[in-house]
Amino acid sequence: MPKHGLDVSACEVFRFYKLVTLKGLIEPISMIVPRRSETYQEDIYPMTPGTEPALTPDEWLSGMNRGSGGCVRGAKPGARRDAQSWVRCRALGCDAEYGK
Repeated sequence: MPKHGLDVSACEVFRFYKLVTLKGLIEPISMIVPRRSETYQEDIYPMTPGTEPALTPDEWLSGMNRGSGGCVRGAKPGARRDAQSWVRCRALGCDAEYGK
């Protein structure tokens, strides 16, 4: 499960799926960090690579390099993930934090 699919208000850090073959079911299993607060916990959700590539295939084949790779994003609910943020990120060489 990608990070953007986790329940950050419940401090869920990982989710995987177990196949129950006898019943023909798929059971979700969540890994949750026990915390008293139900608010966003910035210390357990570091910035991670986003889903957009840093380079197009033509740019990569021509030998272009943008350093660290694609734009990074956080898991904070309500973070901006609009087209304007993406254009700004591309203009900065994808070293800016995408989604803040």
